[in-house]
Amino acid sequence: MIGLELLRLAAWREVYSRRKAFLITTAIAVVLVVGGLVAASTTGADDGPPTIAVGVVDRSALEDLEREISERVESEVVVSVGRFERPEGMELLRSGSLHALIVDAHRVYWEPSTSRWIVDTVVSAMSSVNLTNAATELGLGEADLAALQAPITGETIDYDPEDEGVMLISVITVIVMFIAILAYGQWIAYGVVEEKANRVAELILGAISPGQLLTAKMIALGGLGLAQLTVVAGAGLGTASLLERIEVPDVAASAWGWSVFWFILGFAFYGSVYAAAGSLAADSQEAGSVITPLNLLPGLGYVVGVIAFSSGAEAVSRVMSLIPFWTPMLMPGRIAAGSVEAWELILATALMVAATVLVVRVAARIYLGGITQATRRVGWRQALRGGSDLVSS
Repeated sequence: MIGLELLRLAAWREVYSRRKAFLITTAIAVVLVVGGLVAASTTGADDGPPTIAVGVVDRSALEDLEREISERVESEVVVSVGRFERPEGMELLRSGSLHALIVDAHRVYWEPSTSRWIVDTVVSAMSSVNLTNAATELGLGEADLAALQAPITGETIDYDPEDEGVMLISVITVIVMFIAILAYGQWIAYGVVEEKANRVAELILGAISPGQLLTAKMIALGGLGLAQLTVVAGAGLGTASLLERIEVPDVAASAWGWSVFWFILGFAFYGSVYAAAGSLAADSQEAGSVITPLNLLPGLGYVVGVIAFSSGAEAVSRVMSLIPFWTPMLMPGRIAAGSVEAWELILATALMVAATVLVVRVAARIYLGGITQATRRVGWRQALRGGSDLVSS
């Protein structure tokens, strides 16, 4: 009972000492997420229907242009074709009032910001009008002209409108897991460095064992990380569900549930490693050289995950998601995408649990060997050897 009470007090000390930073960063994250969703939902809401404004210098040569353009766009697109003298048309083009100014049947001036779809539509309409005029001059009938103008059609197979939302959820999951593990892993590392540098750890270790202190840190900071993720994710999902212009995929809730599971395992894995790394440095100036190389491991999973889920290339992410170093970042995204077989999930969980148990045991000995040697930097092997000697003695 005494051991549990000491563990609780040590964990509460960690939470209490970081309460302000936790509240501030959580508030900032919520504001950014909610603000971003609101901005995304309102962008373009009051722009009105899309328009195509075209000026023509020689209307007699292109009298069917407005009809041809209208046939190539959606019904809500407003098509405006007017005749202008060249100087007037060029002035309107420069001011942005026109998207295009057609000088003759084969020459057009474009406004600099004209969208590509407008350019393609106008060019296609001009080509059709030119073809019709040429066919008339050659004496071709309507059947011959229709054959020449027969459109090329195509369609996308096996397309689900929700696929884009699922892909986005997968990418967001990878980003959130990477940021959470990296941020809270470094938080625990620099906390250990600070305690070792100012020799607070020596006072704490007079009342509690190094193993209990490390456990308390893991529980406290892992709990804070999980609480922050829950608040931010809840604010984001709640805001998205209230905004009619943003559709939340059904997979979002289950993706969050799996993210919690993998965050717990991932933080236990990486948090213990970061704590061990922090115990090696003598002060905060040396901490960077010890901690920074560790960021490459989750960073690689982040890069692969974002690229793979954005492009649909799954082969690399499928293999890497089974390797414990990158499972916490990649597996939640694959689950959200619905590309995980049952056996893969079971295997990844078993490997992650086994690796976490092993890493925590080794990291605890490194932490013990490093934190007990105040005011000096310790190597990984030296700390492991020192921690093993203390455990066995």
